[in-house]
Amino acid sequence: MFEASFLEMLVVAVVALVVVGPERLPGLAAKAGRMLGKLRAFVATTRSDIERELQATELRDLLSKQEHELRDLRNMMYAKADSLQQDIRATSQTAETSFRSAADSAKAALNADASTKDNSPSP
Repeated sequence: MFEASFLEMLVVAVVALVVVGPERLPGLAAKAGRMLGKLRAFVATTRSDIERELQATELRDLLSKQEHELRDLRNMMYAKADSLQQDIRATSQTAETSFRSAADSAKAALNADASTKDNSPSP
């Protein structure tokens, strides 16, 4: 706060003694001490309230940032899930087409084999 040397404090005490008088000086000093104590307590309380509010603000900012990151991660997850579903559908369609083609080829081979057996002379 402010600095005061011993000599400056002594001058203030002598002036107070002359102005107030020796009979009221101890009461005035006690009252000044109580007021200084209340002032220090008020400053300490105010400082702790401000620090607490700053911490709350920092926590709110951190929470907001975390919510934003979670939202981004969720969107990425949904995008990947959609991409995987499309890949699965495409693979399923390719497999189904391949199976149909194989089944058609097998039927054609069986039909060709059956028709050659029908066309061949009987012994």
